[in-house]
Amino acid sequence: MTTNLNALVAGEHVADLRRAAEHYRATQDRSVKTATASAPKAVALRQAQPNDARALRVLAELDEEPELSGNALLALIDGDPVAALSLEDGRVVSNPFVATSDAVTLLKLLARHLAGRRVRQPRRRWLPRFA
Repeated sequence: MTTNLNALVAGEHVADLRRAAEHYRATQDRSVKTATASAPKAVALRQAQPNDARALRVLAELDEEPELSGNALLALIDGDPVAALSLEDGRVVSNPFVATSDAVTLLKLLARHLAGRRVRQPRRRWLPRFA
């Protein structure tokens, strides 16, 4: 009798878990579809060229900041310049009408990579202590 009752309870528990999993998958599919519909198609990072001077000037005007001086990195979303970072002083200008926080993070990461700085902690070796 106890074995039958345990099997019945276990079967109901498995059915509850399956229903919860199906509900979770259905809500995830809906959220993924809405997220991909509004997500940008392509993000590109590159060094600004001399013919990008106008785009850098427009970004600085939109951000109400002075123009960037020297070499700069440029972030493009779907081919449109949305953010730039100066390699001279690290200043950033971006389009305030576009969500650019991720692009700026990528620009900073690329600038740190190009500078060759390695922020790495030395590896500690634990040696046995003898009394």
